[in-house]
Amino acid sequence: MPANLFKLSGRARAMLAGLVVALSATACAPDMFQLGRSTELDDYLNRIAKNCGKEYINGVEVWQLADDDASLAGDEDYFLDQASMLLYGTITPEQWKADISGYFNDNSPRGQRAYNCIISQLPSQAPALPKAYKKVFRAAPQVSGND
Repeated sequence: MPANLFKLSGRARAMLAGLVVALSATACAPDMFQLGRSTELDDYLNRIAKNCGKEYINGVEVWQLADDDASLAGDEDYFLDQASMLLYGTITPEQWKADISGYFNDNSPRGQRAYNCIISQLPSQAPALPKAYKKVFRAAPQVSGND
C-alpha cells in the first residue's frame, strides 16, 4: 500500500516534469538569454575583456571568460552568471569575489588583481534588472551566487 502513495498519475508526472524543466531553465543564468539584448551586460563584458582581458584567474585569461565563445563552456557560463549578478547588484562585490575565487580555486595575488580589475569596470550605478531577472529572483531569490 505505501508504494502506491509514491506513484503519480501520468498527468501529475508530466506536470512535475514540466515544473522541474521550467525551474531548471529559469533558476540558472537568466543572463544567457540577455546576451545581445542587454546593452548594459554586453557593455560590461566588453569593458572587462578590453581592460582586464590580460589578467589571469587560475591560468585562464579573463578575456576568454568574458568572451562567451563557448571555448571554456561551464567556466564561461559561471563567470557570465556571476558577472551579471555583480553588474545588476544582486550580489555585492565581496560576495562576487568570494564566489569567483572559490569556483576557480584562485585566491592568489594574481587572481585578486583580476577580481579587482573586473569590479572596477562596474558602472557607478547598477542598471535596472531586466524582466527575466525579476521573474527568476521572485521565484528563487539569491543571497550570493552560490545559493
